Amino acid sequence: MLANIPLRDEAPSGAARTAALSGFATPPTRRTVLRAMTLGVVTVGAVVADWSSRLTPGARAETGPGGLTGWDRNDCKDAYPNGYAEQRDNVGSYVNSAAACFGGDYRGSTYCSSGWHRSGTVRDSPVTYYYTPISTLCGTSTKKNAWRWTAGGTWWRCSDGRTTVSGGGSSYTYTTICRY
Repeated sequence: MLANIPLRDEAPSGAARTAALSGFATPPTRRTVLRAMTLGVVTVGAVVADWSSRLTPGARAETGPGGLTGWDRNDCKDAYPNGYAEQRDNVGSYVNSAAACFGGDYRGSTYCSSGWHRSGTVRDSPVTYYYTPISTLCGTSTKKNAWRWTAGGTWWRCSDGRTTVSGGGSSYTYTTICRY
């Protein structure tokens, strides 16, 4: 097919002129038209590639507050080869939503700040809450703080932490998961 495209810019002698490009002050050559077509194809390809990266979440690692690293995959298949059963939130705004996160004593939006597990101290006399994000393993040698999962057609970040509740002379520490 490419062998049929003439390499010269001139038409063969006796060929009828086409009116397709007659609106230009100087009609473009075949080479100019091919360049324009190539540029158009490359542009469309770049736009599609950009859109596909925006429409496919979870393909890159995220970094949260304090340098916490999020998981750069959509699953934890190396630790859970057969998957796992997501667990419903037991606190927060999404208690009645589809289950998304896994593990922890408590799961929910209550433990979130800016989309990651809370960090810091909250005093609500006579009780004090200490929130600490943690990084754990997911079957690899790299520690991560958060994972991204799909539930009910929505992407969620599940960020790990510990919450210590202290008051009345006692203290209890729980593994808590921020669902954002």
